[in-house]
Amino acid sequence: MTIQQLKYLVEISKYGTINMAAKHLFISQPAISKAIKELEKELGIEIFYRDNNKKRLQFTTDGTELLWYARDLVGQAENIQKTFYNKNKNDYIQLTISSQHYTFVVKAFIDFLDKHSKNSFKLLLREKTTNQIIEDVFTLQSNLGIILISDSTKKFMQNYLELKSLEFNPLASVGYHAFIRTGHPLAKQDSVTLEELSNFPFVSYEQESYSLNFAEEAIVLNSKQSINVLDRATMNNIICNTNSYNIGTGILMKKIIENDIISIPISDLTDKITIGWIRNKHSLTKEAKEFIKLCKKYI
Repeated sequence: MTIQQLKYLVEISKYGTINMAAKHLFISQPAISKAIKELEKELGIEIFYRDNNKKRLQFTTDGTELLWYARDLVGQAENIQKTFYNKNKNDYIQLTISSQHYTFVVKAFIDFLDKHSKNSFKLLLREKTTNQIIEDVFTLQSNLGIILISDSTKKFMQNYLELKSLEFNPLASVGYHAFIRTGHPLAKQDSVTLEELSNFPFVSYEQESYSLNFAEEAIVLNSKQSINVLDRATMNNIICNTNSYNIGTGILMKKIIENDIISIPISDLTDKITIGWIRNKHSLTKEAKEFIKLCKKYI
């Protein structure tokens, strides 16, 4: 068994087919197929169901368990390679963050960039869905992730993160707010209710999951009109130019988000939402620790 074989498994799980994995790895499909068959023979298991008509390859029970170990080992191997490759490059900085779209994260990222502007660096900020962020940290593709957990989903998320051997560290607990434009009919109120908001279109970022536990709002809304988008900038543009609204933390930062967007507390939502960062059981890099301090500063 080799790290390369395990890497093939991880790539197949990402893209669904051996052919697509081969294209992204720039190798031939027969080469991956041969490596997988050799791995199955060595371990005495079948990794995929090969008699189904589904487009995506389905992992067997043994294959799913093997994939769990493969992700961990491949991630560790990549971290080892990065660590020792850059061992003598003390001025070379690497940081990968996966996060939901929060203005304080963007501000922290900009400040981190400014602070290290004279260094050589490779920085990556991934804005993703909740489940994708968890997977990024679980598979060690990101140093840490920034997510939101509501009171109503707290138990589920704690169990889910524990299953992934991930640790959640709170940054702040806030109440629910509505994001609307400055010219919205409700803009001059000190607070709004869900009933008042229900008369306007609700626009949200598509989480690509049928479970409400992964939704940032994590509440059931009775809006007569709803819009789902796959791009945060599109969502903000819709809010700025219509009477639609979104629900979230209420955290806004000048120069990071459009000036036309404001946030107003929702008076009849008593639940709190906790914003925090997640990590795997490996120690944090000094860059990740520095980024967390910047997040605490701006939140």
